[in-house]
Amino acid sequence: MAQAAEKPQMLNSWKEIASFLDRGVRTVQRWEHELQLPVHRIGKGKRSPVYALVPELKFWVATSGIDSVPQRRAGDKTLTLVKQNSDSPLEVSHRLMAQSLELVRAVAEASVRQQRQAEILRKHLQQMKSRLR
Repeated sequence: MAQAAEKPQMLNSWKEIASFLDRGVRTVQRWEHELQLPVHRIGKGKRSPVYALVPELKFWVATSGIDSVPQRRAGDKTLTLVKQNSDSPLEVSHRLMAQSLELVRAVAEASVRQQRQAEILRKHLQQMKSRLR
């Protein structure tokens, strides 16, 4: 069954993006900077308008592990690091989970890159078809 391609939902401001993610504006701006939150800019510069596509945000949330990331503060000394050479089952589990998360992120980034490349190719094909007519 061929289904008509639906136009993805778009969020048109930091406030809409923050509301969708149920976070504050500064938090999502920090996530864009530090965690590569998929936000697009219209124009150039830090103060240019932004937009985000809902499917990209949902994919990012699902693959970023953001819900399991502890809030790290400069003065917070309660975070403990897992030693690489420990044989504790809990620590091995933590290491494996971290490695799994990195693999999921790598696959997600590759998927997004491929999707963007496919969009570019589609546009080029349309341009070529219009020249042939």
